[in-house]
Amino acid sequence: MLGKIEFYLKLFACKLNVFYPQLLGFGYLYYKNVHVKKNFKIYNSEDELLSVVNNAIINVPYYKNKYKTPIKSVKEFETTLDFIDKSEVMAHWDNFILPNTNPSKIITGTTGGTSGKPLKLVIPRNRYVFELGTMYTMWENVGWKGHIRAVLRNTKLNDKINVKINPLKREFIFDGFRTTDVYFEIIYNIMKKYGIKYLHAYPSSAYQFSVFLKRKNKDTSIFKAFICGSEALLPEQEYLIKKELGINIYTWYGHSEKLVLGGYCHGNQLIHVEPTYGYIELIDENGNHITEPNKKGEIVGTTLHNKYMPLIRYRTGDYAEYVADYCGDCNRYLTLIKNIEGRWDSNKIYLSDGSYTTITALNMHDDLYTHINGMQYIQYNKGELIIKLIKDESFSKEVEDKFIAFFNLMLGDNCSFQLQFVESIENEKNGKFLPLKQYVKL
Repeated sequence: MLGKIEFYLKLFACKLNVFYPQLLGFGYLYYKNVHVKKNFKIYNSEDELLSVVNNAIINVPYYKNKYKTPIKSVKEFETTLDFIDKSEVMAHWDNFILPNTNPSKIITGTTGGTSGKPLKLVIPRNRYVFELGTMYTMWENVGWKGHIRAVLRNTKLNDKINVKINPLKREFIFDGFRTTDVYFEIIYNIMKKYGIKYLHAYPSSAYQFSVFLKRKNKDTSIFKAFICGSEALLPEQEYLIKKELGINIYTWYGHSEKLVLGGYCHGNQLIHVEPTYGYIELIDENGNHITEPNKKGEIVGTTLHNKYMPLIRYRTGDYAEYVADYCGDCNRYLTLIKNIEGRWDSNKIYLSDGSYTTITALNMHDDLYTHINGMQYIQYNKGELIIKLIKDESFSKEVEDKFIAFFNLMLGDNCSFQLQFVESIENEKNGKFLPLKQYVKL
């Protein structure tokens, strides 16, 4: 009884709270409605970049010991400061921290650790100002303006609880680790009953829920958009959600170091890197800037908002293709990228001849995606690949032959493969999904 009373009180508060996210405070409102909106079409980050860099050179031991004088231009920034990476920061961690920092001004966090040992980060306590100010502005591209959201990510609820409500952030939070039809039915019914049109989820969680929606022939017109981040959106996931179910899907690129953030605009599927959030460079294997369309390079980021642990010219280990510096659909001047591959090594499939391909390169034709409800690659040895598939009801021997023909064509003689048909594919302990589980030791 008490549980029901608490639920309805929080539900009432959630509906009453029509002021979120304005409640995040003056700093948030100024950043989003003045700083971001004022500079929405074009933004020159040079002054902000030089301020962060020169403050680091003057005050932060790592940079103070390495660079003796402040810089005066972006060109000098590019020719004077060296690239750093995760291993460099971990080796000199103490020297990257601003001395005499007031503990009340910061919080600590870590990177996800998908590419090895996690990196401990020191982040401004008011990071939500630029983090949510940028993120929520991007979400407006699919109509979200503080609406109540269903959240299906990394929360584990008590088995007796189906949902909890956060009235402050207007969230209905579901258990990201329950993937049964019974629980998905509960999620669907709650969203329908309370008119919740937005689902905020990992792409893999949204995909599992969408498989249920398709199989049960549910009415998907009740959804406005699935807002999906923290994982790469895979082609089979996008195909099911957007093309088969007709649900708009919004995704973005970001990382724990909080240096680069970008998402779609309303008119195309290119990642628009937000210039007020951080400073991006895209470099080739020789460290040169990439300005040629469709050429792939590593994403390098520099903070514009963290003086307490400034990461400058930080090689993220993520790769993307350069597109342009102007978007005609939204009339904005900013860096456009596509085909992002996260944490490069975790995306590689190693072949027997010493070369490799990537899971991005194994992009299948749409007609194959319609016959599966999930897929994962596993590699233990070079030149050998296990491909887990969850069959859709339409899967047949003819379809299986098409899969075999596809992978024979793409992998050739340098990689044998085995199709394994499974009922489900487990997410990791943090609730995320790994499209490739790579165990090859180099």
